Amino acid sequence: MINFYIKLKNIKKKENGFTIAELIISIMIIGILTSISVPSIQKWIEKERQNAYLRELISYLELVKKETRRWNGRCTLQTNRRLRNDFDPVTNRYIGFKAFSVECYDMNDSEIKLIKSRVPLIEDKVFQEVNMQTFNFTPKGHLSIPGNQNDLVIIIGGRPDANYFQRAKCIVVSSPIGLINAGNTINEVRFYSERYASRVNSGLRKQSCIFL
Repeated sequence: MINFYIKLKNIKKKENGFTIAELIISIMIIGILTSISVPSIQKWIEKERQNAYLRELISYLELVKKETRRWNGRCTLQTNRRLRNDFDPVTNRYIGFKAFSVECYDMNDSEIKLIKSRVPLIEDKVFQEVNMQTFNFTPKGHLSIPGNQNDLVIIIGGRPDANYFQRAKCIVVSSPIGLINAGNTINEVRFYSERYASRVNSGLRKQSCIFL
């Protein structure tokens, strides 16, 4: 009887702990799961950054349309060309910069300040390409494009530390009514860290995009 209790006690002791082999296997499993999940999480964060900028840019274009129509004014937007963001040594991070330089006329001063203050910032890890340097919103809230093009086309993508191809976000604003459509590029675009943060790409066309 005593021997039975001693054996039962030893079994319980063995059940209370892990062997070295079990610990090694557990660590290996955790390592494999981490190696799979971390890149997925990083891509999800990068995608959300692009989506956030897309929403902000659409909202801003709608604001300019509304205010020029409301005040019977006009605004000229010029694409800011930048290779990369400036680095702030104080905060130890890259600083966002305004996507466009904006000048508005024949409007209330407070509204002009509002429009200028709401220009979306291009943060680190996001890029945009616009098919024209300058475009205008007229007193009726219509889009006026110089030259013979009928649409303002903007694509938005990522500047990750990795290097891969992926479909970019796409915005098309039709002239003259300024109707805005959003979707993705038909073809995949190369995402990499050294890509221009903001530039003019005159080759972009409405046909480059597919709408959701």
